Amino acid sequence: MTSLDPTRLRHVDTADVYKAGRPAGHLRRDRDDVLFIYAESFLDDPTTAPVAFSLPKATAAFRSTGGSVPTFFAGLLPEGLRLTAITSAARTSEDDHFSILLAVGSDTIGDVQVVPAGTVLTDPPPLLDKTDTTDVDFDALFARATSTHADDLDRTALPGVQVKVSAQMISTPIAGADGPSILKLNPPDYPFLVENENFFLDMAHACGIRVPDHHMATDRNGRTALFVDRFDRVIERGRTRRLAQEDACQVLDRYPSAKYRISLQEAVSGLAAAVTEGRGSRPAATLQMLEIAAFSYLIGNGDLHGKNLSIRQNSDGTWEATPAYDLLCTQPYLSWRDPMALPLYGRDGKLGHRWWAEAAVRLGVGQRAINRSLERITDAAEPWIDRVSTIGFDDKTTSHMVTMIAERRKELREAAPRTLKH
Repeated sequence: MTSLDPTRLRHVDTADVYKAGRPAGHLRRDRDDVLFIYAESFLDDPTTAPVAFSLPKATAAFRSTGGSVPTFFAGLLPEGLRLTAITSAARTSEDDHFSILLAVGSDTIGDVQVVPAGTVLTDPPPLLDKTDTTDVDFDALFARATSTHADDLDRTALPGVQVKVSAQMISTPIAGADGPSILKLNPPDYPFLVENENFFLDMAHACGIRVPDHHMATDRNGRTALFVDRFDRVIERGRTRRLAQEDACQVLDRYPSAKYRISLQEAVSGLAAAVTEGRGSRPAATLQMLEIAAFSYLIGNGDLHGKNLSIRQNSDGTWEATPAYDLLCTQPYLSWRDPMALPLYGRDGKLGHRWWAEAAVRLGVGQRAINRSLERITDAAEPWIDRVSTIGFDDKTTSHMVTMIAERRKELREAAPRTLKH
């Protein structure tokens, strides 16, 4: 069976689920419920890993209700403009998880693929298959990425993008010369989104925070886009290998709608526990995620929610925190009133040094380690404050951003007057 017309997906009742390229089980509609059932051959093989942390290998079916798929699979679904395009193309609603997953499940974040039962497992063609964009029109590419026409539909799932701001930025996989990448395109109503993200990815790297390789590109009309290497893919012996990856909502067995309702400490501790289960270092993962969160506070990134913190399985089989992603200052787009998306022990603003230090200790990270991290980040951040103007915002917006980052840098270097509430 080849790829189905998206309008027919509402009538498909069974899907094949693959884990790292191997048949792992099936998703099946049962009236308004959806069941996931492991294949016996997959269960009987002691070398196979569970499809997800929330789906341990078991003979019993995993059932979800109300048209939803189990939480891990729901976490694979696209968001924002791409979700709107796919639901329109499939002539269904956003709560019809099963049909949407069938439309995009052959290329998801991580190493799990979901396709209509009997379908040949193939990757959908990328919207762009080159990194030289001098003859490309990004406006036309944006239109294709949001198209509802069956022939143009972008059949890939890229969850984890931010709803408040950067879900307006279209992200689509491409086939680059150096391996799989994601191309991020500017929407017409949100100026300098890709310049914003590129700047703060560079700044994070200078602050010692792991980020994916990335670079800006310009099309034939002088419009810009951002290439970001996929860190859930590696090239081995000339072939692309998928790496398992899960975000905090998936690990915590929560639906994406909960991504703003969990706390930062819940997200960090849940992911760190999964890293431990995956034979990785819990203290290292915890510290890395706290650094990402502190840097997000420093730059005014108000959208570090439960899908923007993730872990992945390395090529050697151990789990770790992923590089930081979707790093940008959200304040200019939201009237400078955008607190942290996830509160840290009850607070989403005025997060001074002591708040981070005491939170780190409660999460199992030594005081010296978090102090060194905050000192390194704030030291390295100082020269970047004077470079904010290179993003391209007008003088007033740039001045606001410079003042905010400078003030927050000072907060992170000084002990806060209050301690954490228990």
